Amino acid sequence: MIQNIKIVNFLFFPQTKATGLFHLSDVTKKYNMKYLLQTSPLVSSAMTVLILYQFNFTSILLAGGISIYWIITRIIMIQKEKNLLKEGSQYFIDSFENIRAPLTLVHTPLKIACNNICPENIRKELSVAIQNIDYLNIHLTRLMNLKQLFANSEKLDSSEYELGIFIKSRVTSLKAHAANNMVGLDIKTDFNYASAWFDPSKISPVIDKFIKNAIDHTGQKKTITLLITSNSQNWQIKITGFENKKLLQCYKCKKWQLFQRKKEVEYNFAKNIFCKRLIKMCNGKILINHSNRTIILKFPSKDPTGNVRHHSSMNISANLTEERIDALSGKDTQKRNSAKPLVVLADSNKEFRLYLEERLSKDFIIRSFENGLDALECIKEEYPDLVICDIMLHGMYGNELSSRLKTSVETSVIPIILYGSHMDIGQRSKRESSLADTFLYMPFHIEDLKIEMNVLIRNNRFLRKSFLQKIFGKQFLEVEEEENPNEDKYVFINQVKEFIQRNIDKENLTIDEIASELYMSRTAFFNKWKVLTGEAPKYFIYRIRMEKARELLESGKYSVNVLPEMIGLKSLKNFRHKYKEYFGITPSESIMKKQ
Repeated sequence: MIQNIKIVNFLFFPQTKATGLFHLSDVTKKYNMKYLLQTSPLVSSAMTVLILYQFNFTSILLAGGISIYWIITRIIMIQKEKNLLKEGSQYFIDSFENIRAPLTLVHTPLKIACNNICPENIRKELSVAIQNIDYLNIHLTRLMNLKQLFANSEKLDSSEYELGIFIKSRVTSLKAHAANNMVGLDIKTDFNYASAWFDPSKISPVIDKFIKNAIDHTGQKKTITLLITSNSQNWQIKITGFENKKLLQCYKCKKWQLFQRKKEVEYNFAKNIFCKRLIKMCNGKILINHSNRTIILKFPSKDPTGNVRHHSSMNISANLTEERIDALSGKDTQKRNSAKPLVVLADSNKEFRLYLEERLSKDFIIRSFENGLDALECIKEEYPDLVICDIMLHGMYGNELSSRLKTSVETSVIPIILYGSHMDIGQRSKRESSLADTFLYMPFHIEDLKIEMNVLIRNNRFLRKSFLQKIFGKQFLEVEEEENPNEDKYVFINQVKEFIQRNIDKENLTIDEIASELYMSRTAFFNKWKVLTGEAPKYFIYRIRMEKARELLESGKYSVNVLPEMIGLKSLKNFRHKYKEYFGITPSESIMKKQ
């Protein structure tokens, strides 16, 4: 039997050959034939590559998984270390914060002992100790600021500040560092007073680092002059004529400027990542002019990010309630022509007075004076919402002006802000006798002044309203919108109130005396008063006596024993009884509550 053999050629890949015998069972059963398969030799190679590829893919996946696991583990470890470091720093800073209380307890007795009469040698030693405690307190304050800086490192909280005062405060804080390096620091400005908007907690470390770099790279017994300039767009600190080229190593030029030919090239801090971040947040720039050997630290005058913290403006609503408060609290001739509060400003320094007037005029109506007597006359005529004055005035010192206003029945309720340089022992008595509501030490920031002004005016309006409601009843100031204000009515009530306050020390103050003052008969006065207020005049007199008693008690200047005669109640026992009946507490309890 002849076997039929056929060759089937399977060419998987060109130019490769392999032979093999392939039996087709169904075919051979029928034809008894054998087929010889001729296949490519790379079939086995392809199978091998496929297996190796599958193996490599699995290996890559395994290696990738291990890498991801390692990265995640590493990130978790780093985060744990950061949290641990953060907790440690927090504990460190809180520990310093806890030092404040014992530090104060040491500082206060030393200062009292230094102020008292003691030998000169002991006074000098105490002064040195107090000075070093003050320095320690300054460093503690910086640590507290650093704590707040890290807690709010992603957000700017910009406010308005007087630029010259701020820069001088930063330079003053670096005087000790400059003295240790035997380097002098001097400041020159092209302005008398200028405002800028920034976040002092973010910008201060940058300014300090900029000035410290100059101090550290300046030769001994030389002086660094900081030229401060300002305009509507930018303000800057310029250091000219630097000689040590090592100062340039503190800064690094931006790469994209290396091939640009400019007189001033923008740099950044070379190694200080913290200051790099802060200067970027504050939109600041460091510009270096190699030909003129100048280094400039520049910032925008206004915050371009819009993160400016605006204080809420104090507006007095033009409604009937506010009109009644004004009519019953001020003079009869006083008329409010604007929702802005009226402020009298007195300062003999013309430049600073004009600067304050410019910065405050947006939110307040300002009447400015350089003479204390002129200011006093204006206050009595216009009855302002607030008085701001410097201690040093022409014609009359600020503390005397404040004292006159506070001891006058007509003007005693007007809040007063007094400001001046740091007071020594002899000036403290002047501050106390001034009776001013607030005292600001120079230099102060404009934003702090605005806040104090708003707080005092708001509190004063609230106290006036509360006082009138206690005197006349809560319903007295509640007026319907359609009700027309009767000015004659307010003038009449105000005249009665002022007469009672002037004669409050009279025990037998009668209705006949009040009626006579107003050129009315007793019956006519009584009936008119009853119609206007709904009560008898004697209750009004009683309430004014009680409210005045509380005011005198809470001032802390008078004892309970002397008060009865001051308000027209001769009997101490009767006074105690009436006071408790009116307020629900005894005079002594009222004093303790105030403390």
